[in-house]
Amino acid sequence: MNIRTERTGATGTSQQGLTLVELMISLLLGIILSAGIVGVYLDSKRNYAAEEEMARMQENGRFSLNLLKRELTMAGLFGGTLAADEIDPQAIGTDCAGGNWALDADTAIEFTNNHDSTSDPVTVNGTTLNCLNGGDIQPVTDILTIKRTAGEPTLKEDSFASSFSATSDQQWFLRMVNYGNEKEWSRIASDELEDPNGPYDPSDVDNQLAYWEAYTKIFYVRKYSEVAADGIPTLCVESLEGNDMVQRCLVEGIEEMHIEFGIDTDADGVVNEYTPAPSAADLSNAVMARVYLLVRSIDELSDYENTKSYQLGQRTIAAKNDGFMRRVFSTTVQVRNAILPVG
Repeated sequence: MNIRTERTGATGTSQQGLTLVELMISLLLGIILSAGIVGVYLDSKRNYAAEEEMARMQENGRFSLNLLKRELTMAGLFGGTLAADEIDPQAIGTDCAGGNWALDADTAIEFTNNHDSTSDPVTVNGTTLNCLNGGDIQPVTDILTIKRTAGEPTLKEDSFASSFSATSDQQWFLRMVNYGNEKEWSRIASDELEDPNGPYDPSDVDNQLAYWEAYTKIFYVRKYSEVAADGIPTLCVESLEGNDMVQRCLVEGIEEMHIEFGIDTDADGVVNEYTPAPSAADLSNAVMARVYLLVRSIDELSDYENTKSYQLGQRTIAAKNDGFMRRVFSTTVQVRNAILPVG
């Protein structure tokens, strides 16, 4: 029979308490229970962080891939004309290279393979892109330049595009008369666009006027997002806005961009080989492009080490051995506007 010792206080009332052994056992059980709760919480927190980073990587990768896919598909579209080399280049306020480069429609795609990040990048066409700071660009990554017009005319035959929004800011348009028999670059504010010949008359061929907005874009991966210290690799673009080339950063976490071009060597419209280092002549015969992106998580994960290597087409990315998650996104694009149709 267990007998608990009872004490009588000064007031004469009986008091009961825990022995030292019981107290120590209670504390030990409490510590074990608390440790279990903390362990479950930390595991849940790590899993949540990993899932959040994975979802963000998925979103960033898909958005970037779709953006580059559209640009490559549209590259070389100049108002539907097949004689883009007949459009005289025009000077803009702040260009990326000499010789009225930004509005030179003769080169719809330019490319820099594995930029060394020590100097201003140079394309395979010999163009030095001096609007980019070579030291800010992620080393050994590709740089892609696209020139084109919008997919539809802002103004055609006295009718504006459904997405048209007038602005007083001047921008560059490809002005085409009589279905492209006359074509030239024109800088004008979109709220001033109008047919100088008055209302559209289908019987007057000289009144077949259209304005197509101009786009020149250079896509590259910068080492950082907002400041150099943040170290977040980011997909950025230098694009023609108004009368100048302007830098904007688009998507964080894009660590590597690698592109391989499918070259048609016998002019039958079919790819004969894929190359990650095309020449200028190769680009003029490119009918397909494979785009690879290595997307990285924004934040490092605790208790995680990435020891994986990644294959981007013909290029292998060695393991970084850090705490960032990564994933490869890829797509194949038909380059349908940058070269003349077969036959």
